[in-house]
Formats: sequence, C-alpha cells, structure tokens
Amino acid sequence: MKKVDGNDYKEAVIKTMWNVTAKQLQELYFNKFGIKFDPFVDLEFKGSRNARDAKRRNLQIQPEKRKTSSSILTLEEYNKILKIYNEDTPDGLQKMFFYVAGLELAWRGCEGVNVTIKHFKEESDNCGLPTGRIEYNCIFSKTAQGGSHKLTDSKWLATNTTDPRICPVRLYKKMLSKRGKHITTDRLFLTPNPAWREPSSVGWFKNSPVGRNEMGKWTRTAAEEIGIDIKKKKISNHSLRSTAVSQLAKAGVGEEQLIKITGHANTFSIKPYLQLDGDHHYQMIDKLRANSTAMEESNNKSTNCAPSALVQMSKNIVTTSPSTQTPVNYYNCTIINYNS
Repeated sequence: MKKVDGNDYKEAVIKTMWNVTAKQLQELYFNKFGIKFDPFVDLEFKGSRNARDAKRRNLQIQPEKRKTSSSILTLEEYNKILKIYNEDTPDGLQKMFFYVAGLELAWRGCEGVNVTIKHFKEESDNCGLPTGRIEYNCIFSKTAQGGSHKLTDSKWLATNTTDPRICPVRLYKKMLSKRGKHITTDRLFLTPNPAWREPSSVGWFKNSPVGRNEMGKWTRTAAEEIGIDIKKKKISNHSLRSTAVSQLAKAGVGEEQLIKITGHANTFSIKPYLQLDGDHHYQMIDKLRANSTAMEESNNKSTNCAPSALVQMSKNIVTTSPSTQTPVNYYNCTIINYNS
C-alpha cells in the first residue's frame, strides 16, 4: 500500500486501512451471505496480517512514519481530573463515569461515542440476585462483528468498595436513573440539558447523544484544566487506554493478559501503549538490584557451606583409587587429581 506518488503512508495509516477493509469484508459477508468470520484471527488471513505487521515494523523504524501514541496520565494526574467534576450535575456525572469506565475497560479514544446501554448487562447469580458486577460487551465493534452474536471477550465493571465515590457500577446506575422518559436513543452519553434545574425541565439530558467532536475533546480539556501542558504532551481520550495498559504492566500483568483487556489479537499491537514512566523505571531497577543482591547472597551462602559439606563427605566415603591418583587437600578435604 503506497501513495500515488510512490511514497509510503504513515504506519498508523497502514493499520487503519487494513482494519477498515477487513471490517468491511466482515460486514459484507455477514449481511449478504450470513457468513461469520473474523479476519483479525482467522487462519485464512494470516498471510495478509503478517504482511501488514511486517510493513508496520519497517515504518516504525522511520521517525517521520512512526505513530505517536497518546501520552499516559500519571495516577496523580488521573485523580486530579476526577476531582474536577461534580456527579450531581449532568455534565459532571457523565464525565466521571467516562473517566472511570474508560480506564477500567481500556476504551479506545472514540469508543465512548458509540457505547450504548445495550452493551451493559447487570450480572446475577444462580438465585437471580445481583453480584455487584456489570458485564460490558461491545457486540458490534472493530474487533467483533456478527450481529447479536458475541465474538469478543466480555469485560466487567466491578463495585469499588475502597472508594465508592468513583465506583463505576454506582455511577452507571445513577446515569440510567437520570434518563427521562423522553429519551428514545440507546446511546449512553447524552447532551446535557442546560435547563435541567428548572422545575418544568424534562430532565437532566436531551434526547440526543454527545457529538463525536465534543466528546473527543474531553480528556484533553480536563488535562489542560489541571495544569498539564498539552502542547508538550499529547493527551486525548485514548490516553485512558494507554494509562490502563501501562499501569497494569507496571503492576506485573503480562502481555497475554493485557490483550484480553484491550481486545487486541496479538501482543505486538500493544507495544505502543507500554510507556515507561519514571516510577516504573525505578521499580524495574529496584527489582534488578534486588535480584542481583539475592543471587550474590545465594552464591556466598553456597561458597561458605561448601567446605563443611565436602569435609563430611570425605569422612563418610571411602574410595578405592588407582595408584596414579594424587590426593590434594583443600579446606581439610581430600580431592583427587587424576593424572593421566
């Protein structure tokens, strides 16, 4: 895939073009022939995926072609953003849930725009009682096509007992309770009603979803409000996804587990998200030093124990040796040198 003038596209463009084409094929075969297949994992497309990945690796070597990932937020910055908003207002409630769910579900930058209430399902136990968890499954997403048939792993929102203020389950239920009877769209994030405080108001929200461009500015605007220099640091809604992956990796979660959360088909795709911050680097160095110290102590212990162990062996074992063997004593222990 090249431009008309023969130059290469940027690495991110190659990825997008392949994914969009694959998605269109997926939808075409399902809608026209009723055939379900997933080009992101099916063996028939393995050669095509390998060619795409090889091209992307070559382009990543070139700085002008390399994708610039959204910067991660430190946990301090993330918590500052959460403190900006008041959940007792339409705008504040939606944004608080967006930032909590966006991090815990590792949403893509534009995923929140397309989220509907049908993507969430409250879990119940065998007795029909709620478990406190909400299942999230983006049924018809970039990586999962096929009508109502689930082809992607579910993710879960769990009750936060440590800090109920940012509990995603509680915030989600509160959002549903504020949807008036006039709401007919199933989109989750709605346009706030400016007159929501008025007694004659129809409710907190209008019967229209938040626009893509409007929601796309949420995290960037919040970051600027807490003092982050957005000219030096690339902040977007996708930063929540990058933050989730980096923080989980920092906590020791392996790449195979990470792709279950992000929905990627292979570990290669999450490499751009793994951004090393100062704290993470210090933790890695501390582990390296700890391992080095433990190994040195173990070697010293083995060296200190060796003489006594060998002495005991020399006392208990009688060996008939050829006449050509010459005994040599170290640490009062008899060691045989074989002279051929």
